[in-house]
Formats: sequence, C-alpha cells, structure tokens
Amino acid sequence: MANKPAPYLLRLISFIATACLLVSCATARHTASPRGSLHQIGLVWLKEAGSTAGRQKVIDAVHEFGREIPEVKSVAVGKTDGIGGPFSDTSYDVSFILTFESETARLRYNTHPVHEKAAKEVFLPLSRKLLFYRFIGE
Repeated sequence: MANKPAPYLLRLISFIATACLLVSCATARHTASPRGSLHQIGLVWLKEAGSTAGRQKVIDAVHEFGREIPEVKSVAVGKTDGIGGPFSDTSYDVSFILTFESETARLRYNTHPVHEKAAKEVFLPLSRKLLFYRFIGE
C-alpha cells in the first residue's frame, strides 16, 4: 500500500505553487508596440446582426491576416462584451485591432491576396457596415 502525503503537505505544496504563479505574474512586463507603429481598429456590423456563423467567419479571416500577411505585426479580434453605457457602443458584431510598422506596410497589407480574398468573400458579403480608425503609437 502506497503512503499518502499528509494533508498539511498537500496544502504546503499548493501554497508554494500558487505563490510561484503570483510572483511570475507580478514580474511579467507589458510589452508595448514600438513607438510609431500604426494601429488600425476595425468595427464590423453584420447584415445578420448577432449571427454566430458570420461573426466566426470574420474572426477567422482576421486571424488569417496575422498568420499569412507579414506586414501584420499583431492581431486582436473578438465580439463586443455587451456592456453598454453613455460612452460605449456595443452595436457592432466584431471588432479588431491590427498593428503595422508603418503606413507603407498597411498599404502592402491592403493589396495582399489574403486580404483581398477576405474582403471579397467575407467582409463585403457579410457586412452591412464597416468602420475603421487608425492611430500612430506614442
């Protein structure tokens, strides 16, 4: 019959593991995009508002930009959290942020075959409204 560890030993091991996790999280550093990076925010309103399938197609297309288009340095994409307020618009279906090194890189992304295909096959057929904002990181 195998010896079972004492309950206090299990609690001690659990405590040590939790402490190590907390210390590693506390020492993790936020890595910002380099100054001068161009960020593009996209908001998508689907023709079929709330369509799970339509939303997933847009999300998949944006993830593909990050995997297949070298000019795209980072991608964040998702649906609204639904928490509205006087300064919060939750009427869109999908939002995303793409990061580029420069406007020149963004223009190359615009003409990349993966982007052009997604525009023709996903964004334009599924969207009733698209809105984009761009800003340069400081």
